[in-house]
Amino acid sequence: MQRKHSRHTGHLARSTRLVGFAAVAAVGLSVANAAYAEIDWMQQSGSKINLLLISHPFVDSLKPLLPEFTAKTGIEVTFEELAEQPGFEKLLADLSSGTGTYDAFMTSPLNNWQYATAGWLEALDGFIDNPALTDAEAYDIGDFAPGILASGRWTREPMKGIGEGSLWGLPINFETYQLAYRPSILKELGLEVPQTYADLLAMAPKLKAEGPNGAIYGIITRFDKYWDLPYLTFGTMLQSYGVEMVDEEGNLQICSPESIAATTDFVELIRTASPEGAGAFTWDQAMQGFASGQYIISLDEANLFAPVYEDPSQSAISDDVGYAPTPLGPDGKRSAGAWVWSMSMNSASKNKDAAWLFLEWLTSKETMIKTHLGGNMNPVRASAWANPDVAALVESWGEHPGQYREVAEEMAKVAGVNFPPHPELTRMLDRWAEAIQQSYFDNGNVEENLCAAQADVARMLGN
Repeated sequence: MQRKHSRHTGHLARSTRLVGFAAVAAVGLSVANAAYAEIDWMQQSGSKINLLLISHPFVDSLKPLLPEFTAKTGIEVTFEELAEQPGFEKLLADLSSGTGTYDAFMTSPLNNWQYATAGWLEALDGFIDNPALTDAEAYDIGDFAPGILASGRWTREPMKGIGEGSLWGLPINFETYQLAYRPSILKELGLEVPQTYADLLAMAPKLKAEGPNGAIYGIITRFDKYWDLPYLTFGTMLQSYGVEMVDEEGNLQICSPESIAATTDFVELIRTASPEGAGAFTWDQAMQGFASGQYIISLDEANLFAPVYEDPSQSAISDDVGYAPTPLGPDGKRSAGAWVWSMSMNSASKNKDAAWLFLEWLTSKETMIKTHLGGNMNPVRASAWANPDVAALVESWGEHPGQYREVAEEMAKVAGVNFPPHPELTRMLDRWAEAIQQSYFDNGNVEENLCAAQADVARMLGN
């Protein structure tokens, strides 16, 4: 059963692609670091700002740098750090109340479609254009990857206008998705890295081994009950099967034949090659599970997990990890979702100039490079990819020198924010995720579950 709504998604998908960023990501270049912007950094000395941060390698890289900002500006920074779901829930409560507890916060274009519509975000263009607050030449907004920066712009028109209008957030990293695998175990099992999802399904029953601490399972991926399931990791598989949330004709595709096939195959993969409980894994459980050596393949997981996998202090497999592009779908298509972590400003903040100085400092060339060297991947500025230290770090990752970079470049060609901007998108995707979970946990009929979800989503859209 297909339902009609807006016909703008084809344009949206193209306008938010990360195509061209792969060329920016090529390492081995040499770019001199510019000096910090020549403005009066002490103009808000004595101010205090409060941040809401989501637990993430970016936050781990940022916390040691905060004293540098305070010394440079005289601005005191406090923050709360929470996991994704409780963090977004607490942020939503603060934004909707208008109390302005948080001056700035971690977010994404997806969340900002709701926040901007409600008037809870401060547009950033005026701060960037103010010479008393921003040295435009030193800040160099053109150094950001164009597609990634554009994902933070929106006209606040539902179902269209992404990449246009006001800038609601500044990117701090982006992720797309890839395979990570254990080369030694695949070799031991006589298996090759899967080129297609059909290959992966065929090899799934063979993906098992014994390690020093017991059984090593075949596949791990995040598979929790929230919107990130159809949007991100499994969303990458869906898109490679040719599934869009809304097609070029305006039809919802949640229960299309392609979506039913992808969901059926995904559930079979998890049932065949993952342990009980895999249907509740969050991103951090998936990351830590693979890093612990308990799994052979990390399926369509964030490529920014690589710094953890490669770090001997955090990973049991740092000397035995390889990377590959995500598999091809049934028609030879490879596509991928993309997630852009951003920082935005609360429109109810009482310390907006101080908050802007923090955002400017944080997203400057110099600070971004420091965070990347501290584990914050992947860079969103050309100068960071071109930095010799960042280049040398990335070049060493993988089964052979340059493997991670090669895979990241390949995935950047097909990655994008491939969903229409809508303030209720997360609620729609939660309903889609619920249907996928019902199909796994309750052994339910995939088609019935997905079509029921599609009908509910159509009603959310007013169709």
